[in-house]
Amino acid sequence: MTQPDFPHLEKLLVCSDGSPASEGAVNAGITLGTFTAARVFLLGVVNSPEIFSSIPSIPEVALELEEQALQRLEEYQKRAGAAGVTLETAVVSGITVAGAILEQTGIIKPDWLIMGRKGHTGLDRLLMGSVTRQVIGSSPCPVLVVPRQAELAFKKIMVAHDGSVFSEAAWRQTIPLAAKAESQVIAVSVARNSDRQADCQIALQHLEASAERHGIKLQAVLLEGRPFEQIIQAARENKVDLIVLGSHGRTGLARLLMGSVAERVTATVNCPVLVVKLPEEAAAT
Repeated sequence: MTQPDFPHLEKLLVCSDGSPASEGAVNAGITLGTFTAARVFLLGVVNSPEIFSSIPSIPEVALELEEQALQRLEEYQKRAGAAGVTLETAVVSGITVAGAILEQTGIIKPDWLIMGRKGHTGLDRLLMGSVTRQVIGSSPCPVLVVPRQAELAFKKIMVAHDGSVFSEAAWRQTIPLAAKAESQVIAVSVARNSDRQADCQIALQHLEASAERHGIKLQAVLLEGRPFEQIIQAARENKVDLIVLGSHGRTGLARLLMGSVAERVTATVNCPVLVVKLPEEAAAT
């Protein structure tokens, strides 16, 4: 497979909290930077009350944290430079980490937001349990969640489709990736019971027809059981590089609005997961 080029990705925003768990997100951002002509923004978020709630707001402490963050970003810039990628870096703080990230998302308007699955918090909390979930729930763009040790590749992509508009949005994100990277796509639709099999089969037939029109190699798989369990098992058995899911959420709301399937898959698998939001124009109808 030749090196793919994804022209639909013009701006990428990578978020790092300075923890080892952010490494996967940073590496994914650099990888995408080598595949595209996209501008890659690397955001360091520090000194948030959400993280340091037990520490008084001391200017000296805040300055030291910012300097540490800048040093980390400079190291990432050197790593990216060696790969031929230029990172545009910034350090920000906010009332909450999620709030600071979402504010920058609104300013930069990236095509994808890239985050780690777990992060450093002063209270030993999981990023997935706090920041990432909030960001996915409110982000206006797809969020790529990357576990620490995961490598981003596109040889084998799994897309889950339940016949909903959310799943269709996920498929629309998959098309240019698979077409440009010449990926093998495994499309899964999970029927909770036998009554849902016909609907799932219709969804898979739609994907087969669409894939054929776009020249995409697609294997359709009908499964039955609890959707998140079946998706996780299928991803492991097929050793996929990337999973693409609809978020089942709406943009613009502060609370977590991911469906339980997307949340459980994202929090469990060892490969990157692209959580796709419903387009704002569809969400408004």
